[in-house]
Amino acid sequence: MGGSRAESLSHGECLRLLGRAGVGRVVYTKHAMPAIDLVGYTMRDGAVIIRSPGDSELPSAVRNAVVAFQADRLSADLTAGWSVSVVGHATEISDHEEVEKLSGAAPTPWPASAGDRFLKITVKLASGTRIGNGR
Repeated sequence: MGGSRAESLSHGECLRLLGRAGVGRVVYTKHAMPAIDLVGYTMRDGAVIIRSPGDSELPSAVRNAVVAFQADRLSADLTAGWSVSVVGHATEISDHEEVEKLSGAAPTPWPASAGDRFLKITVKLASGTRIGNGR
């Protein structure tokens, strides 16, 4: 990465940057093996909110589990950007009123459907690195 200096990020800066990406990776255990899924997400009150298709195995696999989540943004020439990883407890949002709000507001890069489910990762640990002027 050609001389760019790496800078460690504070917990607060990690959460702020996560609010900018929209696509990340959830890391969990599936059949006793590590698994990683690319997901659309948003941040709400310091928690990661993931929108998952209704027929996905993800909600069942991560419900009430400790998971990791990672997102990043890098420049095309890889000289500037950031990467953030968080660890937290995943739960499925089941409150009908909350699901209704999220269905209309939660951004997702994939087409939404009526059966979508929403997962919440309550962040306990956050770490990240910035290189160059990655904002």
